[in-house]
Amino acid sequence: MTKYKFGIIGAGPVGSIMAAHLAKAGHDVTLIDILQAHMDEIKRNGLSITGVKVIKVPFQKSNICYGIDELSGKELDYIFISVKASVLPQILPILKQVVQPGITYISLQNGLDNEGLIADVFGKKNTLRIVVNYAGNLIDNGKIRMSFFNPPNYIGMMDPQAEKKAKELADIITKADLETTFTNDIKRYEWEKIILNAALSPVCALTRRTMKQMMEFKDTRSLAEAILRESIEVAAANGIHYEPNFLKFCMSYLDKAGHHRTSMHVDIEKNNPTEISFINDKIVKYGKKKGIPTPINSTIVSLIRGSELPEYIGA
Repeated sequence: MTKYKFGIIGAGPVGSIMAAHLAKAGHDVTLIDILQAHMDEIKRNGLSITGVKVIKVPFQKSNICYGIDELSGKELDYIFISVKASVLPQILPILKQVVQPGITYISLQNGLDNEGLIADVFGKKNTLRIVVNYAGNLIDNGKIRMSFFNPPNYIGMMDPQAEKKAKELADIITKADLETTFTNDIKRYEWEKIILNAALSPVCALTRRTMKQMMEFKDTRSLAEAILRESIEVAAANGIHYEPNFLKFCMSYLDKAGHHRTSMHVDIEKNNPTEISFINDKIVKYGKKKGIPTPINSTIVSLIRGSELPEYIGA
């Protein structure tokens, strides 16, 4: 089997799960993250995945990086970008300064249209987008609990010239035991993922409860369904059409998520900026373009942005 050199920027749950699978399959994987204690633990004792998958893999010490600048001089075939979509404008200029030519970049993130920001810097023919159907939580330094995997993942390109790379990468990831399918219509799957994320991620963040709790509680289950209906209408107005049973599929998908704490939930707890601008607010903006009202998504956006405000310290 051909071995490839991967860089993964962002060692959170999604990036770490990808990194562990690729490393276990024998590829050379470099991890980059600013979380020092987390990276120190991986350097000392390897990366552990528990939950629906159980993996423990060591990493070469030279492959643990604490900043993007440490990629300078490294020869890589692919770089997965798995940071929050909201920090893309900050990291892309730095990345461009340090990397060598000939690398393919893959958006491994939540949100809609992220790959466009990457392509603006590195070109459409060098940019791919993957939509993953797995999730997890960081439970301790160097340890990720994989909450669920509803295969397959989907990968696609922006430029037809990148089709060969996308197909190649789908095969590499599948052989690493994360079933991934190539698609010529990645936008369809991006929309599907943000529709699913929009329905429950901010609801879990606002209530500080797990996906399973929200789907089992009648009131929040009804709210998730209402967000889905509104989002599906916006997608259709923008040319993204799904089968008549798509709403049922979405509810079934969310029912399988288990006691997963969404990334937005974690961000709110840690007082970090959320990805609301790339999820529910994208639906609001696409709705406005087509004259589709989005009162539920708009309300959700306002509440999350209010939750992001610093705590008021009164006299």
